[in-house]
Amino acid sequence: MDELHTALDALAGHDLHDLSDGALLERTSVLVAVRNRLDAELTRTVRAADTRQASEHDGLRTMQSWLRGHARLSTAEAGRILRAGRALEHLPAVAAAFAAGTITAEQ
Repeated sequence: MDELHTALDALAGHDLHDLSDGALLERTSVLVAVRNRLDAELTRTVRAADTRQASEHDGLRTMQSWLRGHARLSTAEAGRILRAGRALEHLPAVAAAFAAGTITAEQ
């Protein structure tokens, strides 16, 4: 996880004003794909935690309450992540495309 933080710090350090329009659009495209992959990994991780009832480790009954309390997600967003994780277990092709970054969490 430290490597992820380091990579994000490096990205944040780039001066976007030095980039051409094409380079900005390419960067945007790459960042969207990376965001999709990160969302997929979050969904996969939350599903594993939900299945194992890991929220009880922190004294909370559900992963939705854990996501609201610890990650400060809205009820709607926490529910969306949980529903997606449950659905993806039955849709391996969609799960693979999500993990590859080619589709979004909303799709």
